[in-house]
Amino acid sequence: MGDLMLWKFKKRPVVVTVHGFGARTSHEMDDLAAFLKQNHYDVVQFNLYDINDPTDANIKAWIERAEQALQNAFRKTDEVYLLGFSMGGVIASYLATLFPVKCLILVAPAFHYINLQMAKTATKKTFSSSSSSSKVSPSRAQTKAFTEIVNMYKESIAHIECPVLILHGTKDEVIDYSSSVSEYKRIPHERKRLLLVEGAPHRMLYTKAFENTAFQIILAMLQGKLL
Repeated sequence: MGDLMLWKFKKRPVVVTVHGFGARTSHEMDDLAAFLKQNHYDVVQFNLYDINDPTDANIKAWIERAEQALQNAFRKTDEVYLLGFSMGGVIASYLATLFPVKCLILVAPAFHYINLQMAKTATKKTFSSSSSSSKVSPSRAQTKAFTEIVNMYKESIAHIECPVLILHGTKDEVIDYSSSVSEYKRIPHERKRLLLVEGAPHRMLYTKAFENTAFQIILAMLQGKLL
């Protein structure tokens, strides 16, 4: 009975997700979040910016929102994991130098973006037409903030101390996987893994043909099975 009570009240590990640059914002993580919750993880999703407010382009405010999400997660438990997608991967790399996360997972991180226009608009093709955010895209000011954030925080990858997984598709139409191959070499320790998903596009986290593969790899990393 005692063991049952301990299990019942044990705090679940928390995965904090940082979304990429585009119209979907934190909804990019919806499918992944549902999968992780089924596997007994709590998931934190938040918006770096308001897609419906074109003036919401203050870099400091974006980073403060990300830091606040991590702070809130650590108030719940000390077993916190961090996952960033695309632009969120660059931001997550920076956050991993500030917070004692258990591991860092980067999905198609935007250390070297190639097709900026596609990064802004590709979500419109995959996001539900019933959503209002599918009708808008980031503003010019938000696009400028995106490029500045990448330039400001891309060096963080060379200062990460926690275990790292980089996951990238070989058919990424926004950021070529060679970017991750290059940045992987800059991680200053051996507790790291780079996995390329053959044929996967940039948004593999919500592309039906590839999301299950990506989810299983992410789960294996969270469970400590990849390193």
